[in-house]
Parts: sequence; C-alpha cells; structure tokens
Amino acid sequence: MKTLFKLIIFLILTLGNSFAEDYSGFSFGYTKHIAEDPHDSGGTTYFSDPEDNGFVIGFFSGQKSDGTAIEGELSYYSEVTQKLTSDVTVDVSTFSSMLNVMATPGEADFYGILGGGVGIGYTTVDTSYKSGSTTFNGDEKTFQFGYQFMLGFGSDNYEIILKRSNFGEVEGGSGTTSAGGTYVADEFDNIYNSIVFKVKY
Repeated sequence: MKTLFKLIIFLILTLGNSFAEDYSGFSFGYTKHIAEDPHDSGGTTYFSDPEDNGFVIGFFSGQKSDGTAIEGELSYYSEVTQKLTSDVTVDVSTFSSMLNVMATPGEADFYGILGGGVGIGYTTVDTSYKSGSTTFNGDEKTFQFGYQFMLGFGSDNYEIILKRSNFGEVEGGSGTTSAGGTYVADEFDNIYNSIVFKVKY
C-alpha cells in the first residue's frame, strides 16, 4: 500500500510540473455503506441491498492550476455491520488508495469540483453465521480495483465533496461450520456514498 501511494505521488509530481499550486491535507466525512447485489458463491441470491452508516478519514496530496487538479488520496472507511440475511451478519471495512482528476472551474475563493478517480481497495469482511445451534465465523481480505465519482465545491483551503466509491465485488469467510458442514463465502459489491470535508494546507 505504501509503495502504491509513493507511485501515485510520483505520477502527480511528474504529470503536474506545470501546475502552480501544490497542496496536501486531511479529510473526514460521513458514509453510507451499501452491500449491493449480495449473494453467496454457491449461486444463492439474497434479494436485498443492506445499508449501514459509518465514517471515512483520509490524507491527500496534489497539484491544482488553471481549472484542473490531480491528487493522490489514502482513505480508511470505518467498520460497518451489514445483515445480509436473518442468519448472516458481516462486518466490513476498507482501506483505499486512489488517483483523482478533477475539473475545478471558478476562482480561488470559490470554485466547483467535478471529477473521478481510480485505484484499489483493500477490504476485510468478517462473517458471522448462526442457524439454530450451527455457527460459523471467518473473515476474508480482498484487493480490488476501485473507482469513484466526485461532485462538490471549494473555498480557499476547504472543500466539501459528495463521492460515490465502488471497490468491486468482495467476499467474506468460508470454511467448516460448527456442525461439520461447508460454509460458502458471501459476496457483494462494496459501495460507499460519502459526504466529505477536506482541509488543505
């Protein structure tokens, strides 16, 4: 993860030599996590997209000039709990590393933001299953390609951004239940809708 972030910063510096303003900062915000299209690896569909609220914190570094900006972003999406079925609960958390490109029309004291980003998400899904006296607990970690879309505005050293981030299909733990049967992995698309406040310095 650190190596990838260094590569992102290198790309920013290499591609943005003509940019006038270098900046860094931190961000924090409110998220609504969506476990979209939940199913299991055996082909059973769960027919609902559960949602849960959480928070996101991050660090970013970039360059901005002439109505455009490019930045690298590291974020942590807090653990949320999703009830996939009456028997299955999963705890989900994600680290992400993204490269964002944005249009920033306007002046320094007030400007719009419209853009997107690509990168990776590292997601942990911790599964808890209970049906009668049969239980299963296990976790799985997934690296997946991610992308996001952003819309917002900025003023001086502050920005407010609405983001929709998609970190692809992830899965939970699989293995042997307490009764000796096989538990197949639960899977879903890992999506976050966020409102984020950014402080630049």
